[in-house]
Amino acid sequence: MDEIYATPAHERDPKRRGLRHTYQEGLGFRFLATRGGRPPHERTRPRALIALRLRARCVRTAREQGIPAALALGVCSRATLFRWQAAYARGGLAALLPSRRGPRAIIRRHPLWVAQIVIAVRLLTYWNSKRIAAELRRREIATVSAGWVEALFDRFGATRPSLARPTGPRYERHAPNELWHIDIKGPFFLQLAPGRYLKTWLVGLVDDHSRYLLGLRIQTTQQAAPILAWLRDCIELCGRPLALMSDNGSPFVVWMPGVLTAFGKTLRDLDVRHIRTQINSPWTNGKIERFWGLLQRDVLDRQIFRSLEAAERALLEYATYFNYHRLSSAIGWLTPAERFDGTPFTDRGFQHIPALRHLHAWLAELMSAA
Repeated sequence: MDEIYATPAHERDPKRRGLRHTYQEGLGFRFLATRGGRPPHERTRPRALIALRLRARCVRTAREQGIPAALALGVCSRATLFRWQAAYARGGLAALLPSRRGPRAIIRRHPLWVAQIVIAVRLLTYWNSKRIAAELRRREIATVSAGWVEALFDRFGATRPSLARPTGPRYERHAPNELWHIDIKGPFFLQLAPGRYLKTWLVGLVDDHSRYLLGLRIQTTQQAAPILAWLRDCIELCGRPLALMSDNGSPFVVWMPGVLTAFGKTLRDLDVRHIRTQINSPWTNGKIERFWGLLQRDVLDRQIFRSLEAAERALLEYATYFNYHRLSSAIGWLTPAERFDGTPFTDRGFQHIPALRHLHAWLAELMSAA
């Protein structure tokens, strides 16, 4: 058996992790690491027998001397004493034996194909454990917990640390169309040909309550005229909001007190309140900023567009996925369309997830064989 020596430096080190179930001969001296329990020559009383004797003593004292005398022993509370008396009256000394600790229900084990699906989704999407558990549950693939998924990641080396991100104050309107968020992102350059690029900007419009993407537009200019025409179309299609929030960009405001831009005049004519964010505080308009991050990760970093029409098709496809097929953790793992107008979520499998669409047939084969 291996012998491990403890030095005084190890004892003073607070970061030193001690061995579990170790038998130490003395401080600063040689000790024997068994890890499996005490040495054979050392015998201890069974803990169940000790607990049985204490419970029987309390019950006997309560029967012979009264409940105050049994409570004076300091072994149990009044409720526990009554429970022990009822157990003794029901089954004698055998009923006073302590039950086995741990979960009394059978621990649920998931089949191997569920673990294969979880690891494949992790490698292709890099979703966290909570999202994977919610996606599998709502798509009726498997019912797993986020803790089980996280343990599976740790077992197969697919886990990642969580990074603390500074966040601003959170807020949310109580109903759809109470507040919209608008923003312009860019410029983005489309490579039409080698050495030939097209400068574009993206304009997005998001509902505050439901995170529903009301509109997504790509254009080759930052002028307010096409944005206002597009905004009127969105209002005609989705309803008029009570307020519209934007940053302090040039299409939305000017740095002259009391002077309105064409954007501000249009909102005044439409009877829509214009809310401007504070300077250098992008989290105030955080819902549209969050969407830009998702669009960058899921579309702009994955695809190369050779024409403006191809970019428009890709944005339309992603907007449909974002509104009707992507679950949002901020609204309780619902889709934005479920919260905006009650559109039911009917997805089954991975057919409508762009990054996992090619796994739909494989998933159906695994589920049919299970």
